[in-house]
Amino acid sequence: MKFKISLTILVCLFFFTKLFSQAYYRVYFKDKNFTEYNPFNYLHPKAIERRILNGIDLCDSSDFPINENYLIQVAELSDSIRGTSRWMNAVFINANDKNIKTISNFYFVKKIEKVFKNIQSSVCSINSNDEQNADTILSYSKEKLAIAQTERLEMYEFENRNLRGQGILICIIDVGFKGYKKNPALKHIINRNGIKGTYDFIKKDSYKNGGISHGSSVFTCIAGKTDDIKFGLATEADFLLARTENFMEFISEEENWLMAAEWADKNGADIINSSLGYTTHRYLPENMDGKTAFVSKAAQIASDKGILVISSAGNEGENKWKRITAPGDAKGILTVGAISPSSGIHAGFSSFGPSFDKRIKPELTAYGKVATWTNFGFTFLEGTSFSSPLVAGFAACAKQYFKSSKNEELRKIIIQSADMYPYYDYAHGYGVPKASQIFNKTSNDEATFTVNEDSLGFIIKPIINKLTIKTDSALKKQIYKTKIPDYVFYSITNLNGNIHNYYIWDPQGAEFAYISINKSKWKMPYNINIFYRNYFKQITVAK
Repeated sequence: MKFKISLTILVCLFFFTKLFSQAYYRVYFKDKNFTEYNPFNYLHPKAIERRILNGIDLCDSSDFPINENYLIQVAELSDSIRGTSRWMNAVFINANDKNIKTISNFYFVKKIEKVFKNIQSSVCSINSNDEQNADTILSYSKEKLAIAQTERLEMYEFENRNLRGQGILICIIDVGFKGYKKNPALKHIINRNGIKGTYDFIKKDSYKNGGISHGSSVFTCIAGKTDDIKFGLATEADFLLARTENFMEFISEEENWLMAAEWADKNGADIINSSLGYTTHRYLPENMDGKTAFVSKAAQIASDKGILVISSAGNEGENKWKRITAPGDAKGILTVGAISPSSGIHAGFSSFGPSFDKRIKPELTAYGKVATWTNFGFTFLEGTSFSSPLVAGFAACAKQYFKSSKNEELRKIIIQSADMYPYYDYAHGYGVPKASQIFNKTSNDEATFTVNEDSLGFIIKPIINKLTIKTDSALKKQIYKTKIPDYVFYSITNLNGNIHNYYIWDPQGAEFAYISINKSKWKMPYNINIFYRNYFKQITVAK
């Protein structure tokens, strides 16, 4: 017995010594000499079409494979290989200090990065009691929110033109899609074989049912529907599902995200949705510059390959971090914050911009409380995890309409459709995208503002003409039920654009209203910014 106990202890000591003597590294190579590459054998035809559309060289060196001889030499000195990247010409390994020193002296090694273990990540959703709030049959309250979350984006404008994402391939990168095959809101996609591929980057195999149902909830917000109720706009798009996290092995998550993006690119994805965020214990706020975070660099490369990357802004608005999370800081992507369905303005949890290098982030917003599906049934969920896929569905319909637009052109079209554009703040970006603006629809409505000062502050008088939506009889019931009122948005900012406070006024059919602002409440100088559709007025308050 003593021998057995001693042997057990010895084995445990060996295991832990082995575990903690390892370190995690990313080894980058100098070149891809002596490698062969045929894009027509490696890339899906849709990936080739996307490159041609965006003017990308079909034989760009970043698509070439890693030099196999380099890989073999590094593998011989590694305890394990976590993965490889063509885009970054790198291999991700576990190795001890002695072997990593030898690897660093190889003539073909460009640089080595050590990856630290005290890192965390999070899905961009708020904890909620899904089981208690869930319904197996869609309840009236959840049906009402499902209609509102799509109509806020003016889904009917796409529906009138039969734009539901047909022919668009969307890759969802997430922590898991547990139960998605049993999700009644995705039945229409599964039945038509609309899921074109799956891969579990944790288990290195096609996705079975690992992780949690977060990805299934996100999926529902892009394309879900039951009968006549839609949870997202791209109900006829096709999909790739990539699981990249497991809540246990944090170190590989960003590497898995990169490999998932390469997999999506290879398989012809048009759009990537990512409702994941990487912040504290891994990065500092000043790292949110689009150039530092590993996952942000990966997102930028995906964008450069012509893929429209859409990322949640993060749920740090009420936490110490406050700012957007990676990869939402990447320059070439769309970052989506959240608004509250009840107030119509910034949801408290939604992360703020700008990026550390002062770029506008987030660019867009959508509902951050949604009706969706989990393993327990239909429920309400909150977080920028769900505002992002709403915009991804919007983007798929826009992509379908603007088939010949390059990636950056499409990104600008979507931004310019937002209800605050060309004005913005760092809570809402340019606002909520509106399908009517995609088609350059104009309204005969006019809006003007008069501003008068009295002893209490400033009295703002918006003059508003009522909006009439014309539609065919088949859609009247739906539009009348869900018609969005014409809001007046106004904010108080300092001269650098940082927000002191923000408000929204619902006219409720009125032609005008008076809004009083106590001018002594805020530190001078500051700006009062008033928005109504595409109209804007700014008043600077100074001593």
